[in-house]
Amino acid sequence: MMKDASPTLSHADRRRQVLTSALAPSRRVRICDVGANPLSVPPYQGLLDDGVAELYGFEPNPEAFAKLEAAKSDAETYFPHAIGAAGERTLYLHPKSGFSSLFPLDAERLARIGKSHLVRADDIVKHPLTTVPLDELTALPDIDVLKMDVQGAEKEVLQGGMDRLASALVVITEVRFYQIYEDEPTFGDIERLLRDMGFRLHKFLFTKSVMLPHDYQASVVRKGLTSQLLDGDAVFLRARDLSAFSNDELMHQALTGDAMCDAPDLALSCLSALSERGAVPDTLAHDYIARFRHHQIAKPAKGREP
Repeated sequence: MMKDASPTLSHADRRRQVLTSALAPSRRVRICDVGANPLSVPPYQGLLDDGVAELYGFEPNPEAFAKLEAAKSDAETYFPHAIGAAGERTLYLHPKSGFSSLFPLDAERLARIGKSHLVRADDIVKHPLTTVPLDELTALPDIDVLKMDVQGAEKEVLQGGMDRLASALVVITEVRFYQIYEDEPTFGDIERLLRDMGFRLHKFLFTKSVMLPHDYQASVVRKGLTSQLLDGDAVFLRARDLSAFSNDELMHQALTGDAMCDAPDLALSCLSALSERGAVPDTLAHDYIARFRHHQIAKPAKGREP
């Protein structure tokens, strides 16, 4: 029975619940969130709510970790570890916790884009800690989806998690086009590493740009003049033909493609492959499409006049 009767459900909820009600993989989707700071509702929340996912989150910021622990469900496991190359490090705790990083902010580069206000040395707390690679954490199983928001430590997370990521299907990560931290990797570095690991770039969930500073800022509308590409979130998929995936892997990709990647076409590709194998009824894809927004559904073809 479909669970979309409530009028308060969004289109995305109704669409997702068609899949979570019908797909029955042999185990739940395993999601790893490195940098799980609860600044907003995470993209996997619906999958957790529907009981089809389990989460392994990492958050070294003590205050953020405490919030996660206080609100977690039985499907969520959190660790206070900082993930990266093994060693003794410093976590630079920024007053805006989304800017906290293992890397210090680059004052010179920030000045070039008019963001010097982010470098407030008196407000940034240096928190000593020990970083650990994902592969050294025995409590972490092999994962299906890796989500990262680690302000510069992306490359270290990937390099230290080759074993845990060997069977991963999706990587969702923040990528930087313009460096704001000292020695942080750029999008090109991350894309190259993930390509070598057997992934391909699928899409950008969003990109963000800023306005370059100038003497005429009072005369212009800032939002209309943001030309300097800064960062964004990118989705990478396992580079493999759909025929090479197991039924479980196709179901996991359909679920996460819909809920986490805003990629209903990916979900439909997986449903097509599953339907061809007889693993799901062909009607499932049509039920799913029926929950799309009106502009996403093709109008019925008009019959020809006799």
